[in-house]
Amino acid sequence: MNRTWPAGLVDTHVHTAPDVVPRSVTDSQLARAVDEAGYRAVVLKSHHTVTATRATMAQEHAHDAQILGGAVLNVQSTGGVNPHAVETVLKLGGRVIWLPTITSANQIRHAAEKGIASGSLKALGTIEGPGLDMLDQEGRPTADVCRVLDLIAGAGATLATGHIGPAEIMQVVPEARRRGVPNVLITHPEHSCVGLGLDQQLELAELGGVWFERVFVITLPTSDAVPLERVAEAIRTVGVDSTVMATDFGQAHNVSPIVGFQQYIDAMRDRGFSQADIEAMTVANPTAALALDGTPGVRA
Repeated sequence: MNRTWPAGLVDTHVHTAPDVVPRSVTDSQLARAVDEAGYRAVVLKSHHTVTATRATMAQEHAHDAQILGGAVLNVQSTGGVNPHAVETVLKLGGRVIWLPTITSANQIRHAAEKGIASGSLKALGTIEGPGLDMLDQEGRPTADVCRVLDLIAGAGATLATGHIGPAEIMQVVPEARRRGVPNVLITHPEHSCVGLGLDQQLELAELGGVWFERVFVITLPTSDAVPLERVAEAIRTVGVDSTVMATDFGQAHNVSPIVGFQQYIDAMRDRGFSQADIEAMTVANPTAALALDGTPGVRA
């Protein structure tokens, strides 16, 4: 283990098996691995299934690390933006509720524009048709989105934005904060399917309780090939104090999420971020974003 590896790492975004596509590690294997590596916590994510219950089972394989889950509000997993399903997931201990990813209208439009509807997105199981919009005809969050936000607020859980687009993010996130959602994770804002501008990020950061989850996987040639320098620039512009570093690993063709996290840390260190910066983005900030210390919305 690298001697500068921060103690108490938190990875807010890891894909594990069982899944409909190959994954490099199972829930229980990841639980054992992060426990041995001295992690504070890890969040299991699936585009297709609820991970709240899977996290509870995986917890049996970790003594110290917390294994957390939730649900992505895709058609396959919860029937879409379904308040009844969200209520159940939260009662089952779900810590993160993601807005739609592969079945979001934004993702489906992006795939069509880029000509990738028949490629990797189709392999993940997207749907026919326009997909799920978060806004109504007046450009406001839909009634079901608002019900979901109220449930998340009541549970003190974390909202993640999934693969919705900038216009949706700029409406849903302020509404979430108004309704008392303590913490919001903006999922990979640099990803081409999201494309949230730096000015928009700065505006959202002013709300407090908003964290920008900048993931390593999108920098790889097999993914979105976003230059690491662009990620570093976003961190410097918007702030270390609102950044959460995560891997979004678990793909069968990539190294393990633990090795990937070390590579990400080393890459950011090589780009001038201090040990204190790294510890903020990999330990303190994700701990706050997930309210692991029992204090939601700790950042002013």
